[in-house]
This record gives sequence, C-alpha cells and structure tokens, in this order.
Amino acid sequence: MDVFGLGERGQELWEALKTGEVGRDALVLEAARTADRLNELDNIIQGKGVLELMQFRLDFPEDDGEPFSVEVKFQNVLSEARQQQTTFATLIDKISRFGLTATASKGGQPAPVPAGVTALDEIRARVKAQGG
Repeated sequence: MDVFGLGERGQELWEALKTGEVGRDALVLEAARTADRLNELDNIIQGKGVLELMQFRLDFPEDDGEPFSVEVKFQNVLSEARQQQTTFATLIDKISRFGLTATASKGGQPAPVPAGVTALDEIRARVKAQGG
C-alpha cells in the first residue's frame, strides 16, 4: 500500500532505496516524487499527458466603454523537465552520500569512493546486493 501517493516509478524507487533512517528516507521520498514528476512531464512532452499549459486572466473594466484585457501565459514544460532532472540527480547523489556518511567509522570519515564510480553506480550495486 502506498501511503505517499507515489506512482509506479516512484514506488519502485522508494521500495528499492528506503532504509528506515529518517534523514535518508526523506531524501529517498523526494527522489521518488521527483521520478514520478519526470514521468508525467515526459508523457506531456510526448503528447500523451494532460497538463493545463495555458493560463488565462481577464481584467474587466470598472466603467462601461473601457476596454478589457486578456492575459495568456503558457507553461514551459521542457524547462520544468530539465529542472526536475537536475533535482533528481542531486537527490540521488545526496542519498548515496548519506549512506556513506551514515556508516562512517568512529573517526567520522566516510570510506573513499573509487575513481570513476558515480552515486548511481553505488545505488545500483546496493540494490543488486539486496537481490533487486
């Protein structure tokens, strides 16, 4: 049962990365929500989704005979998608780093990350190790 209102992609991410650590799980939840938003935005970009892309505002005159104005604004879906992708990448990186620092030795220093290993590589390895 999904108590967070997550979609399919977000739910899969949540199930794969949640640990029970409050701080880390808060990041995981936001990453899951962001993953769902990216799916919705991708559907809209592909013409499959529904989004109110236009906003209208009417200003009616106070006196008769004065003209009224209509303001039309269009939402920038591609820009929003890019922003959500950046947010998602940042959250995934923080989640990965949270795991490293939460399990640091008594000296407080996380284990060094090998060169060429990304945060996403680390997450994939953990998911695979958990049988995912």
